Amino acid sequence: MATNNEVDNYFIEQIENVSFANGVFRITLGTQEEDQKTRASVRLLIPANQISAILQGMASAAKDIDKKVQEKIGELAANPKAQKNPGTPIKGKAKK
Repeated sequence: MATNNEVDNYFIEQIENVSFANGVFRITLGTQEEDQKTRASVRLLIPANQISAILQGMASAAKDIDKKVQEKIGELAANPKAQKNPGTPIKGKAKK
């Protein structure tokens, strides 16, 4: 469990199950195992009156990220020399 200043991180690959009861959506998220079976990792409990705002917020964030990625791809396509390989040292800049 996370402390007050930390947030738990979960690697999620898919939605395992979604159910609704007593005014609460239960969304189980999971990962895929080596044998193609899935394993539940975390369950989100979301009040029904908040589900729309949460889904809209996630969709908006995904659109914003996509827009930034597309802009970056456009910049790199317009200026291929701007692409850098961070693993290659720049001549004259390496410290000895």
